[in-house]
Amino acid sequence: MLASRVIPALVALATVAGCAVGSSSTQADDARALTDPLQQASSAVATATIAVDLLGDDRVTPPVADTALVDQVAVLDEAAFAVTTLVPTDATTAGWQQDALAAVRDAQGSVVAARSWANDAGHGQQAVDDALDASAHRLDQLTTQLQDAS
Repeated sequence: MLASRVIPALVALATVAGCAVGSSSTQADDARALTDPLQQASSAVATATIAVDLLGDDRVTPPVADTALVDQVAVLDEAAFAVTTLVPTDATTAGWQQDALAAVRDAQGSVVAARSWANDAGHGQQAVDDALDASAHRLDQLTTQLQDAS
């Protein structure tokens, strides 16, 4: 007799659960969720900048700098994944997500350019430094905006 009441209840619960879609988070939750990968990306850009500076000063060899830069490429991949898998709450947070993804992709491009330079296949150190600085600035601005929103 208990089974005759429990089974229909479970079926009803499964049906209702299957209809739930989207995000139940708030804008503040989304801002916090996007801040973490942006901070991760900022750290990767800062580390890449250090590697470039050390190589430019001949304090590390190109293979050492390249290894550090490859590691930052992986960190930026993780940050991009975190940004792209967020389910935005609304149009505002969807815009934040697009901005965050663009900033992380820009950082990826800067680190890739740094790797090219470290392996004698890219632009000069000044161009690499400028690109990394611009990426860091963009990430910091967006992180501040999202921290203010959370």
